[in-house]
Amino acid sequence: MYTYIVSFKVKEGEGITFVELQKFEELTEAKPAGLDHFHIFKDRNEPNRYFLVEFWNSKEDRVKMENSKEYHLFREHRQLIIEKKYEFYECDVVI
Repeated sequence: MYTYIVSFKVKEGEGITFVELQKFEELTEAKPAGLDHFHIFKDRNEPNRYFLVEFWNSKEDRVKMENSKEYHLFREHRQLIIEKKYEFYECDVVI
């Protein structure tokens, strides 16, 4: 299983909006092919920093989703509340 981890700094006061936007997307759009599940983590040490951890069947499935017009529209909305995108990691689940 392929895991994609990306972190964001959300604009001050937009933490709930960030989480709700992710949840709204999950409820209103069909689950992307190959996405098993995802989690959102909030950093305990750095204010307004969140981690999105996605579990995919393959990297190709994630890339296909990111090339879709639906995803590009979602990103446009999300960019309104993102102050900074930090690093990302690509991993394989071991256990």
